[in-house]
Amino acid sequence: MPSDDSPRMVRRPRYLPFLLTGFVVGVVATALLVALAPAGIENPRRLALYLGILLGGVGALLGGALAVWLERDEH
Repeated sequence: MPSDDSPRMVRRPRYLPFLLTGFVVGVVATALLVALAPAGIENPRRLALYLGILLGGVGALLGGALAVWLERDEH
């Protein structure tokens, strides 16, 4: 008969892989958006830089939120 005092294995996600994966997905989305942008854009490198920072940050935030959600969902 097991006692209630026995230690339980607690699994927690590692946050860094979630954050990095979200960032990479954001950068890939940026590359797709810049590649599909109209040819009349004055400075596509500047567009890629701004969108990369924005979408990379949003992707990292969403990856972190997913990790937190997965951690909370186990309990």
